[in-house]
Amino acid sequence: MKTVLSISLWGCLWLSMASHAAPKPYTLAFAANPPFSITDNGRPQGIAINIIRVLFEQAHIPYQLVEVPLIRAMLNAKTTANYCAFPVQRAQSIEADYQWISPILMTRSGLFAHPDFQEKLLTLADAKKMKVGVLRGSGDADYLKSFGFTVEEANTQAQNIDKLLANRFDLWATDVLSANFFIQKRGKAAAKEVLTFRATLSSLACQVDMDKGDLATLQETLDRLIKEGVLQKLTAAVQ
Repeated sequence: MKTVLSISLWGCLWLSMASHAAPKPYTLAFAANPPFSITDNGRPQGIAINIIRVLFEQAHIPYQLVEVPLIRAMLNAKTTANYCAFPVQRAQSIEADYQWISPILMTRSGLFAHPDFQEKLLTLADAKKMKVGVLRGSGDADYLKSFGFTVEEANTQAQNIDKLLANRFDLWATDVLSANFFIQKRGKAAAKEVLTFRATLSSLACQVDMDKGDLATLQETLDRLIKEGVLQKLTAAVQ
């Protein structure tokens, strides 16, 4: 009888310990896209990285950061439990594919041209006859495709500015912060903004079956950080 009782007690203890085991961390995937996200000397850095760190640490939810191409990150976030991609430009075409914690960034998207570009663009329609370079998998790419633009996709923004300067395409479409980062690295005359065509909300896109409690906690924490001005301070340093 004592043996049976002992086994039962150990079984109850094991179940109790298992129920209080540390939760599995979320895998948070980002693509190399400075100044938002980059790995430098083995450490993830950038505006979006800093925001995500603050968000998850204040929400007391464990996480790990991994760098992967944007397309793969978004595919994994569709199919893999406890997996999210960021920063993802939120769009109607992908709204139902993910659970969203939003917005982690509010930016503007613009068209950038070679310094010798002379045409005047008053509306986005004025650029429709031109070839536009975009980041593969980005919201800007999907947005322009939906309007019938001819786009050329690259895996990195560094490739896009190289192609623009080599006249491989006419215009480069990207968010203004990212463009300014690369333009400053090449010299202020490397490219110029010729049109701002939309405001964008960049978000954390997570697998649709993520824990609803975690979803609510993260969104509530993000809302508080926005209200307290924390996100604005983290973003303002590079504007």
